[in-house]
Amino acid sequence: MRTSYAIGVDVGGTRIAAGLVERKGRTIKEVRALTPADAGPFAVVDAIIDLIEDVASGVHPGEIAGIGVGLPAQIDFLKQSVEFCTNLPLAGVDMRSLIMSRVKHLVTMDNDGNCAGIGESRFGAAKGVRDFVMITLGTGVGGALFLDGEPYRGSRGLGGEIGHMVVQLDGPPCPCGGSGHIESFLGRPAIAVRGRAAAEEYKATAIRNEAGGDASAVSAEDVINAALKGDEIARNILLDAGEVLGEALVGIVNLLNPKLIVVGGGIGESCGFLVERAAEVIGAKALAGRRDVRVVQAELGNDAGVLGAAALAFDEYDSREGLHR
Repeated sequence: MRTSYAIGVDVGGTRIAAGLVERKGRTIKEVRALTPADAGPFAVVDAIIDLIEDVASGVHPGEIAGIGVGLPAQIDFLKQSVEFCTNLPLAGVDMRSLIMSRVKHLVTMDNDGNCAGIGESRFGAAKGVRDFVMITLGTGVGGALFLDGEPYRGSRGLGGEIGHMVVQLDGPPCPCGGSGHIESFLGRPAIAVRGRAAAEEYKATAIRNEAGGDASAVSAEDVINAALKGDEIARNILLDAGEVLGEALVGIVNLLNPKLIVVGGGIGESCGFLVERAAEVIGAKALAGRRDVRVVQAELGNDAGVLGAAALAFDEYDSREGLHR
């Protein structure tokens, strides 16, 4: 019997979202909460459970196929274990067992970039495209590779970490402990650092004003807001980030020859000019594959991860039941 709903949970470094989703991708109910990133792993689990219980309220358990959870982490997809997590204290924590000990449904975990890619593949910008790359720009930088219509996770599920490709030897530090990674330039903390440096100069008044006049309090959102209001300094910070993204994607285009590159996450979806700059770099520097690839912004916004995680839960249920998509 085909169940009616699945629950998708998208855990980010800044916020957690959960939704009750129908098979065709319609979200019946969605709730969000801030991620208690500094309160430890059990606080994160509690927040996830609270959101799951909220969206499942009033629905008979037999109507729910399962729960999909996207985490900003490297997930051993076979063992369903968290192997590495940059922006939350979840590495080595048995998240799946902790969640399943308090809910009545099977939990399937995946990297949040993979979930966003599944969401865009089934219901968004990449629908009908078999070979594409998803990159998400937010607190961290995530990604997903889709080859011949399926997510490519690598031998254990640890692949697709586009955000941790090196783009500059001995470059700025990355939150993961490395240096010169894409995330070193494009994650929210990196953009905030550049914004604070600019705001300390008298000429960067627009960025400082967005932070209430305090240069030390400048966030990535302050830089983005100033840029969207036309401030040239803020815009140039983000255009420089787009240049870095484009240079990295040149290598991906040359390596994989994708048909499409989808740029999502809060930064990717709000800064179209950053995405356009990346596309310009690809058009100027990639090999013959540049003629095949389109670079687009994601269509599903913050819903991509929730929808993709729910689709993951449906797929796991259908596989167990011998059903086909």
